[in-house]
Amino acid sequence: MSDNTFNMGPLRSAIHIQLHTHNATRLWTGRRATENGPAPIIGMPRFIEILNQMRIAAEHNDPYADLWMLRMEEKLAQSRKLMQVMLDQAKAMFSELPEGIDIEHCFNVQPARFPLFINAPLAYQGVYLLTDFDQLARQLLLASHIAVIPRREMHNRLNNGATVIRSAFGLAQKYHGSGLTRQDFIDDTPQARAAIERLGPLPEAILSGKLRSSFSSPLPGKTENPGVTDDA
Repeated sequence: MSDNTFNMGPLRSAIHIQLHTHNATRLWTGRRATENGPAPIIGMPRFIEILNQMRIAAEHNDPYADLWMLRMEEKLAQSRKLMQVMLDQAKAMFSELPEGIDIEHCFNVQPARFPLFINAPLAYQGVYLLTDFDQLARQLLLASHIAVIPRREMHNRLNNGATVIRSAFGLAQKYHGSGLTRQDFIDDTPQARAAIERLGPLPEAILSGKLRSSFSSPLPGKTENPGVTDDA
């Protein structure tokens, strides 16, 4: 019988993000610390790095990483819903324009383009949140330019949208893994007790693996869909 297996490599694709506003690109890059200056703010690359750390720790069976992945999934879902409400409100402003005014899609003739190197699927939700904000910023800047809203209202709405993203970034920054496995907590080792004291209580559903992020990889020794492999 012939061997039909092939020595194939993993699937790859080139993915980029395009941002049309300075407001969104500033959130991508973040703000560096300066002497006597405002506090630094992480950008999207650091956010992606943190979520990848969570993914790796979760794959090594750290229950605290699973807890944090679930927190981030919920936070990003809530944030995208809130951003969508803001975007819908901004789009509704243009219904007040008089008849005969036709406005085409607002875009930057030379948008900023960043490559995406992401190994944590959940991090893409953060990227989508930023593109949602970029759309919001484009709508608000246009609305201000054509006198649909005053500049002060534009800035207030932009700040509200940016706050949603910074809040997600801020939550990710609080992540700390335990460096332990579920078995350590099941065995109630001294290291596990110290981790609980340092990191807070661990819900039973998280420890048992019953409650996990929908973006988590299967737990070690378990498969979610036998016969299907991950090519990424």
